This record gives sequence, C-alpha cells and structure tokens, in this order.
Amino acid sequence: MYFIYNYLFLVTLFFATPFFLFRMATTRRFRKGMAERWGFYGPIKKLLIADHSIWIQAASVGEVTAALPVIDLLRKNYPEEKIILTCQTASGRDVARKKLGVNTAVILSPLDLGFVINNLIRLSGPRILILIETEIWPGMIMTARRNGIPVVIVNGRISASSFRGYRRVISLVGPLLKMVTALGMRSEEDASRIRELGAPPDRVTVTGNIKFDSLPGPELPRNVRGELEALLGLESTDMLIIGGSTFEGEDRILYEAYRALLPRFPGLRLLLAPRHLERVGAIKALLRSRGQSFALYTSLAARTIVPRKTDVVILDAMGVLSNLYGLGTVAFIGRSLRGYGGQNPIEPASFGCPIIFGPHMENFQEVTDDLIKAVGAVRIQNEGELSEKLAGLLSDPARRDRMGYQARQMLENRRGASQRNLEQIKQVLSRIRKTIQNTN
Repeated sequence: MYFIYNYLFLVTLFFATPFFLFRMATTRRFRKGMAERWGFYGPIKKLLIADHSIWIQAASVGEVTAALPVIDLLRKNYPEEKIILTCQTASGRDVARKKLGVNTAVILSPLDLGFVINNLIRLSGPRILILIETEIWPGMIMTARRNGIPVVIVNGRISASSFRGYRRVISLVGPLLKMVTALGMRSEEDASRIRELGAPPDRVTVTGNIKFDSLPGPELPRNVRGELEALLGLESTDMLIIGGSTFEGEDRILYEAYRALLPRFPGLRLLLAPRHLERVGAIKALLRSRGQSFALYTSLAARTIVPRKTDVVILDAMGVLSNLYGLGTVAFIGRSLRGYGGQNPIEPASFGCPIIFGPHMENFQEVTDDLIKAVGAVRIQNEGELSEKLAGLLSDPARRDRMGYQARQMLENRRGASQRNLEQIKQVLSRIRKTIQNTN
C-alpha cells in the first residue's frame, strides 16, 4: 500500500505539472512555498534539527488556533522536546509563526510522499505525530508508522459530507485508521463515524472540542480595543456588523442588508472578512459598482491612507478577525447561506457577540445546535430573513446582551478538552519511553 500510494501520487504530480508551473509563474506566495513542501528548508533548516521532537500537523488558521492550548500544555509537560508544527496553508503557517514565536519550528506541510516526509523525520527525529482534527494524509501516516512513530488524532471530527466521501473509499481509509494509535474525537457522533470507517473501537475516545480552550475574550484588552477602534474610526454610538469568513455571494447579500438598514441606524458600519483573500478584488468591484466608498484594513493599519471614518471596511489580512469580533455588535457567520458547511462560530461567541447564521452549518453542527439551545444565536433559512433579524438585534440592546452572555456561558461549560487530549498523548509517550528503557 505504501509503495502503490507513493507511485500514484508521483504520477498525479507529473500530470499536474502544467498547473503547478502556472501557479508558480503567477503567484509569488505559491512559488515561495513550493521548495519548503519538497523538503528544501533553506535557512530554517537549523530550527528543525533535533535528536527528538513532537510533530504536530494542522491544516490552516482555524486548526492552528485550536491547537495552541495543546501546544502550550506540551511545552509545560515536555520542555525538553522541540515542537515541530507543519501547516497545509501558508496563511496557517504565518499565523502560527506570529503566535508561537521562535520556540516552535513552523513550516509548510511536506508533500505527501514518503521520501519527502522521511527527510523531515531524519532532521527532527519526532517521537510522535499529532494530527489536529482529522488530517488523514496516507503518506504521512504510513511513513510515520514505517519509522516506528505513533500517530495520534486530536480534536478529531468527521463531518457528514466527509463521512460520505470516506465511505466510498473505506477499503483504503480503514487500514490507515488502524495505523493510528489513539483517536481523540470531538463528539460521540464523530467517534461513531470513525469507528464505522474502520478505527479500532478500543483506541477511540470522546475528548471534546479543544477550540473551547483557546477562547479569546470575554473582553478585548483595553489597549487593543482602543487601537482597533481608532483604526476603524469607530465612535461610541456606532454599531458594527461583521461578516466573518464570508463565501462567494454572501458579501453582496450582507451589503444589501446593510444598505437597507442604514436609514434606520445612521451609525451602522460593516466589516467584510472573506474566507479566502483571493476574493478581496471581487468585493472591491462589488462595492465600486454600487458607488460605495470603502477602506482596506491593511491600508488603515499601515496608515497609507488618511485615517477617516469609513462605513465599509474589507478585512484583507489573516489572523485579525478574532480580535475584531470583540468590537462587533452582530456577527454573521460565513459559508452558511452560500456554499456549504459554515464557518466556526466559537470566536464571536467567546466575545459575547450575538450571532446570525444561515441553514448550512453542517461542519459545526454540535456547537451550532448548542448555541441555538442556549439562545446565543439566530438561524435564518434564506437571505430574505437577514435584514429582519439584523434589525431585531440592532434595535434591542438588552436582547443582544442576553444572547452574548448565554453564548459565552455555553462555551465556558465545555472547556477541558485540551487536558483530556494531553492525557492520551502522555500515555503514548510514556509507552515509548518504557520501550526505549527496556531496549537499553
């Protein structure tokens, strides 16, 4: 299976070469990261060299942020171990480097090829591979096991759509899951799904969601709040709608709702934060077509434009949205009206920001259901309801306060998953140490 997978991966890469060459020629960020993915680390290579380490694999910004409490616990419990964090996306890598500093080596994930992954293993000598959420990369898992490195899944989740996809290739997924030493899943539903896909039942544990342990809030530090308010030109009478991690089409829906509400709420402001920064240009074109003035967040932050009150701001930077939720009057969760699956509602809830989302929150079903039960969020069924629900919240401060408090309390009651996952990791590392001692 190991050799067949590597062969098929190389064949796929060969036929995809024209696409990669095009992306390298047209996208500087893509070009810059390609060498790293092939295992050519340049000046950062010295940060990876270690006799032994703990290797953590995360996908993007959300998984990196969720992993922070676990990384903090690992540093405290294993100060002698170097932490190696690999990220699938450049945005995840950049946020991780900013938040973790020089004590953690952060790089792009290697291509899922045995010889590329072996290069990283030879450099850093990982004792364990920790996969945040369900990063089922066959090459990574098989190469780790061939090198005697146990694999642990932390914060594992299997969405309904992923479950359907995995079931189609269950003959491939099942053997991979049997190579995983311990699987800490978010919920009983996730645990049931991964057992059905072939994970050994005795290795599966429900540990909860570590994202509850990385909550910001409930209030922004005074200096941070003051700086952001000055940056956006927010006045005490203003109200801010935040469109968080919006998907294609949702920016238009939000903007039209905002324009419809503006006569009733003269101090109303709008911040649009697209899930993918590549869409910033399309949002600029949309606003210009409506004659709407706007500012880019990066321009405001760099002071490249004269600071002034701008009714609409486009967030064109990663790793900033979390703090901005602390200024929000109401937050709309993207990819829930258009697209599918929704985005994470935990960050706005942690600041007590009332939440609105559409019918498609399948990727965060458990926390979505809990927010609805706690009356900490409002679900709409279509775009026609958005203006009405926004107006109801904007006109009722007491209701906003109740919703925000109840959302925050729901999250507080679900802390502790990071410690439960740490206990699983400690058991695995303890067995490794005993094996080494017995060998010696």
